[in-house]
Amino acid sequence: MKLKGRLTEHGARLLWKNFLPTVEKFGKTCQVLLGTDDVHFIQTSLNTDGVHVTARFAAETLFDVDSYRCQSKHFNLIAFQVEVGLLLRVLKGAAATNSEMVEVKLTTRQIPGPAGEPQSKPFLSFTAVGASTTVVQDVPISKPYTALEVQSLVAAKDVGAFCPAYVDVVPALGPAQAIVDRLKAVDDTAMLAVSRGGDAHVLVQTPSVALGAQLRELPVYPHTAYDPAGGDRSKSVSDQLQEALDNGNAASVYIQLKHLSRVLHATMFTEPAQVLCGIAEGGGHVHIMHVFRDPQRNDVYDDNVTLSFKLPVRDN
Repeated sequence: MKLKGRLTEHGARLLWKNFLPTVEKFGKTCQVLLGTDDVHFIQTSLNTDGVHVTARFAAETLFDVDSYRCQSKHFNLIAFQVEVGLLLRVLKGAAATNSEMVEVKLTTRQIPGPAGEPQSKPFLSFTAVGASTTVVQDVPISKPYTALEVQSLVAAKDVGAFCPAYVDVVPALGPAQAIVDRLKAVDDTAMLAVSRGGDAHVLVQTPSVALGAQLRELPVYPHTAYDPAGGDRSKSVSDQLQEALDNGNAASVYIQLKHLSRVLHATMFTEPAQVLCGIAEGGGHVHIMHVFRDPQRNDVYDDNVTLSFKLPVRDN
């Protein structure tokens, strides 16, 4: 098993400035899956309170291609668990000292065991080289995953089938964040509905109060899912929603507001061009994707970096 590579300046910045702070909001640990083509940072129910988080990077985005080596007996895949805060601290430190190069490699160290006997432990070793300094820091990791554990993580990284329709929340992101934060003060569970006409509804209902909001005319993806027929705007919001649900033009589920709030507020770190929100076929989960602009061309999206969240649903 061998892992070694030099981080690109862009890749290191994406990690310490954008993605690791986001991942840390959902859990203190994450699982890292490295392959020859892609690198994933994954959080499952082992790492969070229910939200499934997957950040994917093309290997060439994070690592200098000439220096990157990822080799193992299991399809050249390597996986392990690590504390997010430790990774973040090392990368922030390298950036603060204006390091010209940061090299990462998988290594083992002999450390004293409980009875003083030497034990071999795995680490991610970071070597930050500056104009006049070289700093080496070792981040402890879990034992590298077995082939069976790797395969389980490979299966977990995929969302499965995409949702029938998504709405892009970015045009109403500020109001959406404020609405969800306000509803959190009323109850911890809300109904979320997404319609093919471009509306999103969030509704809290308790024995003493009903409070909700409608976000209108949001972009719908894929474009073929858009139904311009929509609802009758002369009707009340609740009647519009009920009509859309009755005719199959909308889907609804119940979710924990803290999960939705966290995902929406994560945009302050990741700065996505789109935040696509959809409800899975059959209502099994809510799928939210942060979509990013290509750093070289603002008119296209970046396929080399993706971030997705699966929010669990609750019974009414």
